[in-house]
Amino acid sequence: MCQVIFAELLKKIFIYVINLFMETSELHKTVGYLLEKIESRSTPANDIINDYLNTHRYLSAADRQEILSLTWRIIRNWFKVHYLYPDLTWGERLIRIQEETDLTAPDMPDYVKFEVPEWFIPHVPDADLELPHLLGQAPIILRANGNREKVMEMLAAEGLKVEPCTQSPYGIILAEYANLSDTKPYKKGLLEIQDEGAQLVALDIGVKPKQDVFDFCAGAGGKSLIFAQMMENRGFIQAYDAAPKRLFELVKRANRCHISIIKIVTKLPEPHKKFDHVVVDAPCTGTGTWRRIPDMRWKLNEKQLANIVKLQGEILNRAEWFVKPGHYLSYITCSLTIDENEKQIQSFLKAHPNYAVLKEKRYSPYRTGTDGFYLCVMQKR
Repeated sequence: MCQVIFAELLKKIFIYVINLFMETSELHKTVGYLLEKIESRSTPANDIINDYLNTHRYLSAADRQEILSLTWRIIRNWFKVHYLYPDLTWGERLIRIQEETDLTAPDMPDYVKFEVPEWFIPHVPDADLELPHLLGQAPIILRANGNREKVMEMLAAEGLKVEPCTQSPYGIILAEYANLSDTKPYKKGLLEIQDEGAQLVALDIGVKPKQDVFDFCAGAGGKSLIFAQMMENRGFIQAYDAAPKRLFELVKRANRCHISIIKIVTKLPEPHKKFDHVVVDAPCTGTGTWRRIPDMRWKLNEKQLANIVKLQGEILNRAEWFVKPGHYLSYITCSLTIDENEKQIQSFLKAHPNYAVLKEKRYSPYRTGTDGFYLCVMQKR
């Protein structure tokens, strides 16, 4: 009798182990497939992963979570994985990685430890301090468009865990991901998703009610919206972008937030049109956002950086046409490189000696605990 029971127990254990192996094998196959696509394409990793999950809806919640967890762990440790297992297939790497809790080694060079291309390090001031702080996962930060305490109370009433940011008076930290579009504060236009660093940049620019502001690279309008809040919806904001389709989202967001002072334009105004404050939130490498988009780390190359620096200079030179004498031009990037920031401003000032720097500041995970930004506010003489 005991032998029969023992045999049945062994059989169950064997079946369990086989099933576990098969599940792990299928998991590795899926993650390996995703990593190969991510490595070979310029498409953002998040888009590739979401497309796969959307077309494989039969996957259980547990399977989805395992796929996401393992895939993003590797993306966030991309250079380390390639350094430790250079000649293995993704399938072989995945087996090794699941056995390891620590993917570091004492002999790793700095660029591997920092998860950046080797050429990139000299382009970042205080790289040994800045880059380690880019390795973590960024918090979810919201901006209250109204009384922050009331907005937090409304979110808490819907079961969301929130706390106030310590630097921005508008900022709210969301403890974990939630579908904000279903919440009352979002539907009422009392809430936006915006990193605290972006909020601090806007606050330091310091636009005021009744001013005329030209948001020269408005995109989806994050800066225009916080400017309107700072201006108490009094004054005028003209929002322009070289890619007009980006502005469609700003129209929807402004309507939802009951903002009436923003005007969308798809063509540059005549050169004689001048503004109190022209803001250039320039296209950039986005290195300050690498906590949120870690696959950008290995996709950036030196030629792309050089091309972006050239484009930024052209945009800045064009934008200054529209600044009233005695008034202000602000230059912003969400990048950490000196090429896109301090050196860009030095080149501009050399070509335009009638401008003086009033404020120059860096924001970053290291300095302010935020995404990485650079701001220079200049006055036209």
